[in-house]
Amino acid sequence: MTKSGLLACAAAVLAVTMAVPAQAAPVWTLRWSPTPAGVGLGAFETLEDDRADSHTSFGPHIKVSGDSYRFDMHMVDRDTSTDRQRHEVTGNRTSSTSYLQWKLGQTWRVTYSMYIPSSLKATTSFTHIFQTKQPGSGTSPITVTSLRRVNGVQTIEHKVIAGDVLVGRTNLEPLHNKWIDIEYEIKIGDGTAGSVRWVVKSAGSTVVDATRTGVDTFLADRVRPKWGIYRSLGDTSGSLQDTYLLLRNMKAYQQTGTTTTPSPTPTPTSTPSPSSTPTPTPTPTPTQTGTTSWQPGTAYAVGATVTYNGVTYRCLQAHTAQTGWEPPTTPALWQRL
Repeated sequence: MTKSGLLACAAAVLAVTMAVPAQAAPVWTLRWSPTPAGVGLGAFETLEDDRADSHTSFGPHIKVSGDSYRFDMHMVDRDTSTDRQRHEVTGNRTSSTSYLQWKLGQTWRVTYSMYIPSSLKATTSFTHIFQTKQPGSGTSPITVTSLRRVNGVQTIEHKVIAGDVLVGRTNLEPLHNKWIDIEYEIKIGDGTAGSVRWVVKSAGSTVVDATRTGVDTFLADRVRPKWGIYRSLGDTSGSLQDTYLLLRNMKAYQQTGTTTTPSPTPTPTSTPSPSSTPTPTPTPTPTQTGTTSWQPGTAYAVGATVTYNGVTYRCLQAHTAQTGWEPPTTPALWQRL
């Protein structure tokens, strides 16, 4: 065998033996997916709606509005601490007697769509629209999504409070007056055992996809999410005014394991033996894509493609489809192509 032939054989052997190892992908189990028109405010563990009775003539400041949850805030509203305002909901209620409990060592993901009107501006003091906290009074937030003015610019940011760790930040004004999609993932860990991922999408395009590891995401007992408007009256930019916030398509997933996805093994190219008469190579038969219409009750594997209302989607997590998990409303399960 010639030297070039030996090299070709060696390359073929290496291509087979040096295959990329299989990758472990997380398995996410849907734990909470409330329908506002169905369960109303029963979707949440607790409500913090005008706790100081500062504006009772308006009625509820947190309510169902169509397919969304609406949080109204007025300049006259006050919390029990009168230097601030608060209308928030907490937790993930699954029945009248039970709710999700996010515990140390667990990993959770929440996804939701959010509408921030231009009247809900970033401020020089705090304006929080999402928090994770230990239940109970007098405890600091663990993580916060805030509307903050930075050098005069309106921004939306996410931080881990311990160590004042900035996870991500982007300009707020381009996100005003439109529906944006949020994906938030938290590994609950003490000291440096925690991690956070924060994703913001607008019109299908990713605006922020930021991750921080080695952070503290636990105080004691358990972690509980909060949504709504919680803001200080100490703003010095003149940005406070009557406003509101809308949320919809709210879901919570728990990581319940991992699945091993083998990477494809490269197929070596063999060197054909010399032949007096060339042998034609047959044309390979194309593999069918298998794209079908999305149907509830169907088990979908990672990589499967479906159509829904004329749009094609690729499956990101293996699952059995259920009513309410349609591809446009479950970005953690389906990617639009």
